Amino acid sequence: MYNINMEKNFCNKCGMCCTDIAVDYSKRIMYRDGIQELSETFAGILEPVSEKNGITLCTCKFLFDRKCTNPNKPEECKNYPSSPFAFLPEDCGYSGEIFVKLEDIKHKVRKFKEEILNYEIMLESEPELERLIKHHKAFIDRYKIYGSNEW
Repeated sequence: MYNINMEKNFCNKCGMCCTDIAVDYSKRIMYRDGIQELSETFAGILEPVSEKNGITLCTCKFLFDRKCTNPNKPEECKNYPSSPFAFLPEDCGYSGEIFVKLEDIKHKVRKFKEEILNYEIMLESEPELERLIKHHKAFIDRYKIYGSNEW
């Protein structure tokens, strides 16, 4: 994953990423920085605000006047956005950076799909390519939940 580190570079300190954090408590996952496991530490700073279809919208307990007051920020906060699949608030300073990272991954997935097609044609004469095909498919499958089958 990417580690852009929100504390430097592009953050415009709007505080919007600390509100409307979507959490599925039944599955212990959150939809903030892509789809991530909900750690106990991060769950401890969340304050539920509303719920719809099993998804709870939360805000950070340490957000005051659009500024973080948490002296012990969890890693999820320090490294946000760490994924090109992060759900960014409108006008977030990281939008361009995340777009470029996402396009890089999509490009690699498309390249691997093209290589798989070529390798499958040569597979009969070069059976060792099967290992490479499996590697490429595993990479593509890592992003299946984000739509890699459609890229």
